[in-house]
Amino acid sequence: MISNILESLNAVNLAARELPITTLVECLRALVQQWTHSNRTKAHNTFTKLSPTGEDILLKNYTYSLNLEVKATTDYLFEVTRMKESWEVDLEKRTCTCNRFQIDEMPCGHAVALMREMNMDPYTYCSDYYKKKKNWLATYSGTVYPIGHQSEWEVPEEVKNIIVLPPHEIIKSGKPKTLRRKAGWEKDQHNKCSKCGELGHNKRTCSRRCRRE
Repeated sequence: MISNILESLNAVNLAARELPITTLVECLRALVQQWTHSNRTKAHNTFTKLSPTGEDILLKNYTYSLNLEVKATTDYLFEVTRMKESWEVDLEKRTCTCNRFQIDEMPCGHAVALMREMNMDPYTYCSDYYKKKKNWLATYSGTVYPIGHQSEWEVPEEVKNIIVLPPHEIIKSGKPKTLRRKAGWEKDQHNKCSKCGELGHNKRTCSRRCRRE
């Protein structure tokens, strides 16, 4: 659903992208090997029940819950209020009218408020995706092995005989772009055009209509 891992790889491989394809793939393999080892070590040395992301979310929800008031309706249905606002929390269904409980699959601030009131453990209501033993350690349980120097590889004859030709493409004139084009919502909103007065661009990068005016 997101391209965070892709952006992370792009950011650290700007120079490697100019290398031959085999060298680029080896750089990526070595990078993933390093990341896997460091993240596995971090997971083993962390003495928490959840991953760092899960712990941060739960801590923020606990801080938010300190100013909330809890009113019981049944053994599992509660009303959580703050001034003129109110929310319904159902512990049996693990839902809250704020929708954060069911979307994050972790107690929201309103659920944490009633758990704190009733001396309940919020960790028991966290999804397994956040838990260290079941998922965080399992994510980095695999090992990325080194492949050695290219001269030591045992390549089958049928692979050696394959002739790989360059792709048929039209090379455009000018220097090729190395950075991707940012979307409108990613652009810096501090720049103000001296022509049209809009934010997000300057006079040089303004639209054709603005330049004609």
